[in-house]
Amino acid sequence: MRKSPSELQAIRDSVQWVGRLSDNLVHVGPFSLGVDGILSWIPGVGEVYSTVAGAFIVVQGARAGVPMGTLAAAAALLACRTLVSGVPLAGAAFADVFTAHRWAAAMIVSAIDRQLGAKPAPRRPGPSASFGLVR
Repeated sequence: MRKSPSELQAIRDSVQWVGRLSDNLVHVGPFSLGVDGILSWIPGVGEVYSTVAGAFIVVQGARAGVPMGTLAAAAALLACRTLVSGVPLAGAAFADVFTAHRWAAAMIVSAIDRQLGAKPAPRRPGPSASFGLVR
């Protein structure tokens, strides 16, 4: 069933909010930290948060009718982040700099924006531009 523009906008906003909450609350130079990065230092808790937040992002994307290729790419990023965080110390440090939730959320948001006919936001140069991030 096709979603109305207001339903798509609500899904878009929730996905963007989870991406920002997870990986983009505090900025230190070129780096940002969110709930995901903080919780990754607590064994087990970080993995649970990462899995739940990642599943939310992908499920919301599916509800919005985002193309399967975009959903698969977002899910792969999130799975990589969650799996690597299981490595003691190095996994938690990796989670602090590998902002997969923000990247996946940006991919889903961008796909929803295309459905809504919105103009894409300008991209900043740098590594995040290759993942189609909207900042």
